[in-house]
Formats: sequence, C-alpha cells, structure tokens
Amino acid sequence: MEHQGNRFPSRTIPFQASVSHSRNAFFRHLNERTQTSPQNPFQDNIESLFSRLTLSRHNGQPSYPASYGDIFAGSVLDRPFVGGQPFSVLDMGQNLRRNGVNAMGFQDCVSYPDTPGSNVDFSDGFISDVNGSSADSRGFSNGSLNGLLSKTQNSFRSSLYNRRPHWLQETSNYLPLEYLRGSIVRLAKDQNGCRLLQSTLDSVTQEGIEMVFLEVIDCVGELMLDPFGNYVVQKLADVCSEEQRTRILLTVTKSEFQLVRICLNMHGTRAVQKLLERITSKQQVSVVMSALGPGAVALAKDMNGHHVIKHCLEHFSDEDNKYLLNVVAENCFEIATDKSGCCVLQQCVEFSKGEARERLVAEITANALHLAEDGYGNYVVQHLLGLRVPQITANLLRQLEGSYTALACNKYGSNVVEKCLFESREEQSTQIIWELLRSSNASMLLVDSFGNYVIQSALSVSKVR
Repeated sequence: MEHQGNRFPSRTIPFQASVSHSRNAFFRHLNERTQTSPQNPFQDNIESLFSRLTLSRHNGQPSYPASYGDIFAGSVLDRPFVGGQPFSVLDMGQNLRRNGVNAMGFQDCVSYPDTPGSNVDFSDGFISDVNGSSADSRGFSNGSLNGLLSKTQNSFRSSLYNRRPHWLQETSNYLPLEYLRGSIVRLAKDQNGCRLLQSTLDSVTQEGIEMVFLEVIDCVGELMLDPFGNYVVQKLADVCSEEQRTRILLTVTKSEFQLVRICLNMHGTRAVQKLLERITSKQQVSVVMSALGPGAVALAKDMNGHHVIKHCLEHFSDEDNKYLLNVVAENCFEIATDKSGCCVLQQCVEFSKGEARERLVAEITANALHLAEDGYGNYVVQHLLGLRVPQITANLLRQLEGSYTALACNKYGSNVVEKCLFESREEQSTQIIWELLRSSNASMLLVDSFGNYVIQSALSVSKVR
C-alpha cells in the first residue's frame, strides 16, 4: 500500500501518517541527495541504502560492504556526512535473532553527536515524537527527535561521547607505530592501549622499537608499577637490544632503593623478573645485585619481593649472589621468623655453595633453639635436618641438647624433636630418648597435647632400631 507523497517504493513499509513535516523533510532531503547526485555510486533510496549497511563498533562508525566499490575500500567510512551533517550508526542489524529488528531494519539508533541539540533516534518502532522547533532547510530539527528507546538502550548513548579513539575501544591486531608517536606512555597505561602496543611490538622493526624505547625510558619506573604499563615494559624487555636493556636497568637503579620499591609492588615484581630473565652481561648483573643487596631483608619478607630473591638464587652464580647471601646471613633470625622469609632462607641454603652456605648454616645453627619454638623458624631448622649432612645434624643436636623435654611440649618445637629422632643416627636418637625419659616431667609428656606425639615417635624409632 502506497501513501501519496511518499517517496519510498511499495516494497517497503511506509512511515506512519502522523510523522511530522520535519521528519518527512529530513528523509526527502536524503533521498534527493542519493537519487540526484551524479557522483553517488548507490542508485537507491535512503531506506534501501541503510538496510544494506553492515556495522563496525569502532566509535559508532558505519561499515559498508566492499562490494559497493573502491570508494569504501576497507569497509569503514571515516567521516560519514549526510545532508551536510556527520552521523553514526550504532548496533544496526546487530543481534537480529536475539532482539529483532523494526520494519526499516534499524535496531538501536542513528544519532548526530556532532550537532548540538539534534538527535534522531530509531529504535523498536518509527519516530513517534518531535520536540523543539521545525526542521531547517536541510531537514534537521533544532530540538531533538526522540525514538522509543528503552532505558537500557539509552544507557548506550554515553558511549557515543567516549573520548577514547575507536582503535582503543576495540584493539586491532596491528597499527603503524607512526600513528602512536607521542602517545606511547599514555597508551601503555590503558588496558586496550597496552594490548595494542604489545601486539605492535611483535612485528615492528628495530627503528620502531627504538621509537617506543625513547618515549618510555624516562617513565619506565612508573610504567613498571602500573597495572597495564608493566606488560609493555615486559614486552619491551623481550624485544629490545642489550644496550637498551642496560639503559632500563640504569634508569630504575638511579636512586637508592628504587629497584627494591618496584620489586615490592605486585605489578613491578613481574616486570623486574622479566628483566632478570633477559640479563646477558656481567655489567647488568652487577647493577642489579648492587641495587638489590641493601634491600634483601625487605625483599625476603615481602610476598612480592621474595620472588625476585628466588629468581636471583636460581639463575645467578654464587659469586653474583655473594653480597645478597651475606646480607641474608647477617639478618638470619629476622628473616627465618617471617612467613615469606622462612621460605627464602631455605632457598638460600638450597642454592648456595661454599663459604656463603657455611655462613648461612652457622647462623641458623646458632639460633636453632629459638627458631625451633617459632611458628616459621621451626621449618628452617627442620630443613637443615632434612639435608642429612652428618656435620650439620651433629651441630644442631648439640645446640638443642638439654632442651628436648621443653621443646617436646611446645607446639612447634615438638615437630623439631620428632625430626631429630627420624633424621639422626641410632646413637644420636638414643641419647635424645634417654634425655626425655630421665626428665622429671617425663610422665607429663604422655598426657601433653604435643608431647604425646614425641613419645609415639620415640617408640617408633626404638622398635625399628
């Protein structure tokens, strides 16, 4: 059925008769531009043109099929203009099966974000109301034309005014670095921007890497602490040259304890570990260890920092770790009685050799009695016993001699006494048992909540031997 004055062909559903003159003028103007322009590659009316649009979510810009000609190569129209005014199409034709589409093929809205006070919205139905004055000669209203948008759909309008460029709202696989010049640090701190930089660094030349490096080098310490920037630093550590990596290390060690503070941060510790993985020269190792040594105690006791200490122990030589191990030995008791520190101290004993290890073991042995009664220190003493080195075991047993009964009644010390019974030689375990039985409180061990386990272990060792 056709209505008089309607410029749309009969195969489409016409506008309702109640639509005002301003809206008819608007669509008439668009149709005239489409039908009369000799430059227009689309010889269709505006309704037919819109119905064939495909969508891109890049900042609300419409995307045209490539079959429409070279004029729209790449599918996305950069700055679309209709009737002299810029416009954008959002979510048109998206989720057709889920939400349905109205008669014209519009789902959410067509808006004019660059025209103050002018909005044309298409939603579940046709335009139903006109607010403000009549349309001007171009078919635009000075007020606003509001469609039947639901509250949920209205919430999407704010995205039209998002200041971030569309290539940050949905990251592409690659973007020429030249486009990002001067914005690297800002992008590195953005969730999508850091992903874009990481993917871009995978495929750029050394000149591109140098460009990124020069922009971030003065802010590298700040980026290492950033939730997103640290990933860019990690990627840069993977692709940069040895000279550039040295400059990064020199930058983050410029002030005292700067590198230590970065290691104590949950984001910074990851970036530092990645840098340590890529260290290739003695100069780099020396720079790192000189900066970490003074903060070894703080690092060992921190839930983030202790990972850096462990990395150094596992990947650097004894000579490289010598200064670090000396600081740990000097503060043995403080580190051993900490939740993270007791694990680090065990790692230090495990990976150290020669003089550095002997000093560590001597310090632990000297504090063995107090450590055995500590909630975390007892694990360090048990670790030494578990090494089953005769000289180390003999020194520890000698240090604990005369205190086995008291330790047996202690929640943590009882575990150490049991470990002594199982890891010592027969004559050594026999001596411990005799000390327990000759004690004036021997009978109390049978009913003590911890001592009874020590007696059971003593009986087990006696039966076996």
